Amino acid sequence: MNPYLKNNKRFSRSTSFIFCIVAYIIAIAIAFFVQKQFAYLGDIYSVLIADVIATIVIYIFGLFVSNASLYDPYWSVAPVPIAIYWWSLSNFDLSLNKILLLIVLLYWAVRLTLNWARGWSGLEHEDWRYGMLRQKNGKLYQFVNLSGIHLFPTILVFLGMLPVYYVLAFNYEAQTMYSISAFIIGIIAVSISLIADEQLKKFVKENKVRGVFLRSGLWQYSRHPNYFGEVSFWFSTWLFALSVNSDYLWTGIGVLAMFLLFWFISIPMMDERMSKRKIGYKDFMKTTSRFFLLPRR
Repeated sequence: MNPYLKNNKRFSRSTSFIFCIVAYIIAIAIAFFVQKQFAYLGDIYSVLIADVIATIVIYIFGLFVSNASLYDPYWSVAPVPIAIYWWSLSNFDLSLNKILLLIVLLYWAVRLTLNWARGWSGLEHEDWRYGMLRQKNGKLYQFVNLSGIHLFPTILVFLGMLPVYYVLAFNYEAQTMYSISAFIIGIIAVSISLIADEQLKKFVKENKVRGVFLRSGLWQYSRHPNYFGEVSFWFSTWLFALSVNSDYLWTGIGVLAMFLLFWFISIPMMDERMSKRKIGYKDFMKTTSRFFLLPRR
């Protein structure tokens, strides 16, 4: 048990969820108020400011329970109210490309949020990476916590949401085939993450031997198929924007940033941890794709 979380043992799992839900309701309400105050800056910058403020609210709630993992569901929760607000700017236009994008976005958000909820044991649990950062940074941890654990992912997801703005906020006519292609890619991408996570959960449940790791199913083609599915989802939102106007090519900065995050930060951290904990994982790394779904070498 992390000594910083020992006081959280008084929270049951249900109480922890209530605490989390209340925190997010308050954060969203404050974000809505802040966006209205900065509406004169436009519908991108005002939402960005509101998004940052909501993140800070969650950070403050996390301080009360000494647990940065309260932020974990923010990655998949925040995009939904943002998308709904941007959709309202087009008077909730029911064009095909908007409906298809919203279906993919909702599928992604529900899948990822439920996956978090199923695996979260409560406020006494914190992601191992946060504990590692706490130990490494000492007195500077709270700066790392706010900037690295909270604000950096918020900005990253906001960049990923830029294509969504240009699809939902305006009544542009999209190229149907491009929209359908983006939809298919998005559904497949989220399904890959869903299947990968379910395979991993089943493996962990059925294998209690220390040192073993999953190397079948999607996990035989990639060391991190869930990450591949996540980045591919953001790639699909970019394709939706291109179906509206090729001038929105620049909004691909979001999916590029996502890819760089996973490729240079998340994957190396996970591989290093697995190499220390799992027997034969270093050899597995030599024969199995780092990210993309590819046949084993």
